[in-house]
Amino acid sequence: MARTPTSATGADAGFTLVELMVTLVILGLASTAVVMAIPDGSSVLREESERLGARLGAARDAAIVGGRDMAVRVDASGYGFEQRRGGAWLPAGGAAFAPRRWPEGMAFIPGPNTPSRIVFDVTGLATPAVVQLQRDGQSWRVIVEAAGKVRIDAG
Repeated sequence: MARTPTSATGADAGFTLVELMVTLVILGLASTAVVMAIPDGSSVLREESERLGARLGAARDAAIVGGRDMAVRVDASGYGFEQRRGGAWLPAGGAAFAPRRWPEGMAFIPGPNTPSRIVFDVTGLATPAVVQLQRDGQSWRVIVEAAGKVRIDAG
């Protein structure tokens, strides 16, 4: 008598509970990795504020070392550095002082006393200013003190 193959019924059909649980755990880990890899708006805002603060500090140092006033102009589209040469403000050279546009979705919020140009003189003193940046309802401030110190605050 020949044996016939068993049909896929009863205990032989489908996946076991353990197989389903393992699959769900793997999907959960994969989706967590994807969510963690997506930058949120606050980290982009913080990083851009830190970048601006570092570049302002570099401008202060360049003014002291180079013996020429340095300035930054900040507006709604971004910021750029200038150097005083021959009695005029000219674009500063070098990659460290290249103009930068704000990332998509970021806004510069000028305050009532925001100067059009933040200047660092050859002694390191600066035009006091607060550069406020916003994105996705969050805000960070880059603060330039008269003594030339640059600070970054969540604001």
